[in-house]
Amino acid sequence: DRFDVYRQVVIEAPPDSRVGDVPKRWHVRARPEVVASGRKPGCPARFDMALVSDGPRSSRLHTLDGMRVAQVRTIFTLPRQFGTYSRALAYIEWFTPFRQPDPSSRLHQVSRSTRQLRRNAAVIHVDEIVRPCHLIPKMGQSVDVTLRSGNAYEVVNDFYFNEFIDSEMFCVSVINRL
Repeated sequence: DRFDVYRQVVIEAPPDSRVGDVPKRWHVRARPEVVASGRKPGCPARFDMALVSDGPRSSRLHTLDGMRVAQVRTIFTLPRQFGTYSRALAYIEWFTPFRQPDPSSRLHQVSRSTRQLRRNAAVIHVDEIVRPCHLIPKMGQSVDVTLRSGNAYEVVNDFYFNEFIDSEMFCVSVINRL
């Protein structure tokens, strides 16, 4: 069986009056590494983090309630032999629900979610992806010498949720604290 696989999904959201009047267009990518071949350069893998809704919601993000972080690994559609299901799906790896903010940084914390020592994964509809997000690796007393910008999401297990990545995310996080 063959599946149509896509490199990205584009999420369109209405303007957020708290930060401007321009509609938003976000890209969430799920792209495996491309090895250099001849004169064609290679390209590193990119599996974006995203906020995923755990139920129906409006198209605009107001709070982090009902949201979880996931890493998008594959975006695909089912072949015809599985029926006429035309909506795109995403294979994701879950992170834990948001924990209380760290006392010193005041940032929410998440970790890789596991089941029986394996990453907790699921297949969801792409419409459940609300927007991309950014995680900051949580460092301890020492830093893993193998840590690089391209492998941080694979090497580190605990992260801070970056609420300062853009003005809309900052507004959502501030409202979440009230």
